[in-house]
Amino acid sequence: MSLPTPTLALAAVACLASGFAWAGPQLNSTYQGDAFGPIELRSDGEHLTGIAPAGGPCQRPVAEQILTGDFQGNVFLGEITLCQTGDTCTPSRSFPLMLVYNVEERALAGVVKLEGGCESPALPKNSMLVLRATDQGAALTPAAAPAPEQRQAQAPTPPPPSGGAAQVAAQRRLEPLDVAATLKQGQSLLAQNPFAASQQFQLVLAQEKEKNNAWALTGMGVSHYLRKQHAEALKYLEQARNLGSGAARAEAFFWTACVKRAAQESGFAQIALRRALAEGWSPPEGNALVERELQQFANEGTLYEAQVKQARGRKRVQGRESQGAGSASP
Repeated sequence: MSLPTPTLALAAVACLASGFAWAGPQLNSTYQGDAFGPIELRSDGEHLTGIAPAGGPCQRPVAEQILTGDFQGNVFLGEITLCQTGDTCTPSRSFPLMLVYNVEERALAGVVKLEGGCESPALPKNSMLVLRATDQGAALTPAAAPAPEQRQAQAPTPPPPSGGAAQVAAQRRLEPLDVAATLKQGQSLLAQNPFAASQQFQLVLAQEKEKNNAWALTGMGVSHYLRKQHAEALKYLEQARNLGSGAARAEAFFWTACVKRAAQESGFAQIALRRALAEGWSPPEGNALVERELQQFANEGTLYEAQVKQARGRKRVQGRESQGAGSASP
């Protein structure tokens, strides 16, 4: 079978970064990965969801939706929920995901970035997720989770044959991305469309040199918070606090306080808000999203009165640093 050149697949990523949109592929069938097992994919326009059956390598008690996101051309940006193994690893969590769809192979491929030092029984050692249509030779039965001693005895799962456009595009570094402009786009989308905003932050985090970008991690946290996914929001904000410094670290503390307030954990919210102010946080001018959060704090009465007064008495200096989640002018 002749395959499209890697350049064509990479062009999909380049077009995505430039804002050019193609109609996404329509996937309405069962796809399967070697270790991953089957997943039922359903398209609705450019939106794609995936439901995995009970059992499988992650031993799901029931069938559940584990994949959601949107196509922009042949590039899928979304989230996937996977199990992890490791002493300090979260047993199950959602990860940002970018996949490239190869039309001729009818396959989706991309790398899932797990937590540091973690593995997933649903992925090979290289964390490359490759999903192929079942009529391309994949079985319909869920992959059973091997016992630990069996996993140790098994040879590492080899990656898919090299040369496939989807794999090459997913394994190679993305074309250079205007990080500042992409962050600005994500931040401007947060208040109106948190999911679309998260896709912009994922583009930044998918860059090898930007995988620890604290502003993008905070943006991911805020997008989850605005979708009322507090546990996921706190995971991203924790990463941002640990990896960021200066204004980025202060921003992560502020949004941590917002999540904790919404979760009615006022003690933790007060600590996080005080820490944000101690780190130098100040509200960006004209940011309606931040102002809404400050008003929520103010509505609590005297509980956050001193911190809100202190924050509103500051004026953020315009400079090169991002102006915060929800701002249209980083």
